[in-house]
Amino acid sequence: MEIVTENATSLAWMGDAVMTLAVRRHLLDLGFSKANVLQKKSAKINSAKGQAAILAQLEKENFFNEEEKEILRRGRNATIHSKAKNADGKTYLRSTALEAVIGYLYLYKHEDRMDQLIKRIIELGDTIQ
Repeated sequence: MEIVTENATSLAWMGDAVMTLAVRRHLLDLGFSKANVLQKKSAKINSAKGQAAILAQLEKENFFNEEEKEILRRGRNATIHSKAKNADGKTYLRSTALEAVIGYLYLYKHEDRMDQLIKRIIELGDTIQ
């Protein structure tokens, strides 16, 4: 396994930025242009609740390899000093876990795998009502 020196919250911080950018780009590509619509649609995916639901589906699909599962575990067990606005602690930690995997793939230059994950997240996110 690759030695990952960043803690899970640092990975999640970067993963959040990567995922937010990808989702925003996707929404613009779909032709949405009004700020309030963009924000509402983005929040369905880029929220603790949305990310936790997406993670649950990815786990059902057995999407993650062993290294990624270890990063997920670290994310779920992270010590978080902030509080989610609209989610309980377990949901928030599950979303942190997903963000941590994205951050890991980005920082350790696993671009192809990161692209696969982001693509699948967006596909699943588009189904969230």
